[in-house]
Amino acid sequence: MMQSNPKPQREPNSSDKKRKPAVAVFLSLISIGLGQIYNGELAKGLVLKVIVGLGISLFVLSNYLSSNTLFFLSVFVIMFVVLKAYSVVQAYRKSHEIGSSYTLRQFNRSSVYILLTVIFLALSVILPVVIARAALMDISAHHPFRSPKAMELYLRSYDKRAEEWPVRSETWLVETSFGQTFVRISGPVDAPPLVLLPGASATSLLWAPNIEDLSLFYRAYALDNIYDVGRSVFTQKFKTPGDFTSWLDELFTALGLGDNINLMGLSYGGWLASQYAVRFPGRLHRVVLLAPASTVLPLTSEWALRALVCLIPHRHFSKSFMYWLMEDLVNADEAGRTALEEVVDNAFLGLQCFKPKMLVSPTVLSDEEWRSLKVPTLYLVGENEKIYSPQAAVQRLKRVAPQIIAELIPDAGHDLTVVQAETINKRVLEFLGSCDHQK
Repeated sequence: MMQSNPKPQREPNSSDKKRKPAVAVFLSLISIGLGQIYNGELAKGLVLKVIVGLGISLFVLSNYLSSNTLFFLSVFVIMFVVLKAYSVVQAYRKSHEIGSSYTLRQFNRSSVYILLTVIFLALSVILPVVIARAALMDISAHHPFRSPKAMELYLRSYDKRAEEWPVRSETWLVETSFGQTFVRISGPVDAPPLVLLPGASATSLLWAPNIEDLSLFYRAYALDNIYDVGRSVFTQKFKTPGDFTSWLDELFTALGLGDNINLMGLSYGGWLASQYAVRFPGRLHRVVLLAPASTVLPLTSEWALRALVCLIPHRHFSKSFMYWLMEDLVNADEAGRTALEEVVDNAFLGLQCFKPKMLVSPTVLSDEEWRSLKVPTLYLVGENEKIYSPQAAVQRLKRVAPQIIAELIPDAGHDLTVVQAETINKRVLEFLGSCDHQK
């Protein structure tokens, strides 16, 4: 009986290396396409990485060209999940198929895997940043909006809200080297100047609850921050606090305000006011800081996390943040909740319609800066403030800068100019020197 000859076995080679499915899956989880490269499919792995990079870049570009950011975010997330799943499953199956019959390639080295991961990670960051910078500074007819449609949508809403401004006013569009600044002016022409700086994601219209009292005794100049939402149009990127203070100084000169200016800011605008007071004290008469962002104490981690979630382009997250931040207004009455819903709508509309940009992070003034501040300054903060401890803020100012008048406003938080408008108006006018002319 004849016996068949056994199939000759391939001699093992020192370059043979078994492909391990667990390693292939792990590498794919770390970086899409890396498992394919581990299995010898260099071209396929690089193609997967390029697709991811292009997807990130297209998503960033769409973020500057379209108001429908939630749609593009959803598409990108789905694409990423599908590619990640494909990379993991395909790498797992391929490594099983290869088994121990794989011959190592030149690129099958840990150093190559690390290098490719770092290169594509860097490109995934650098390319979107380049795209974002180019898109942000594209001074088109609809700049700084995402599109002509977004511009029309926002300005129609803005102008409708402006009709509710409670006093007579005029509006100017003032040219500076940083772009055009929209200014809403109310009050007697010959009255002392009072400049009003809004908080982040807010406009000159934020001062509607306060302007009637303030404009009785002051020529009030309510600004739309040039590097935020509103009708102002920037032509330069703002990178430092000095950019903001230089812009304000140019603006004050263009408005002919002289060197006896009263300056008041809320939240982010309060921080800007403090920065200007430190750099240009000679131009100021008095300063009012209303719950300024940072400035006295760092922002809490809870605030930072809640604010970060607001970047998700859905109204729910904006509403959740605002309801937490302005709890006193929520609890006030139905009118308060209605007013807050308007605030949410306006903030979310701005997020949808304007090109995204990174605001200059507000900073805390040092003890030396506070002590050196000789401009008469009033600091007001709600007793229920959430951005930092209001009690600790007042205590710090009384300790390091006793020349600053620091007070807590009862039954108020970050909504102090609305929920306690009458109290704020009265206290500000007293401080500015108009107490003898009160209604």
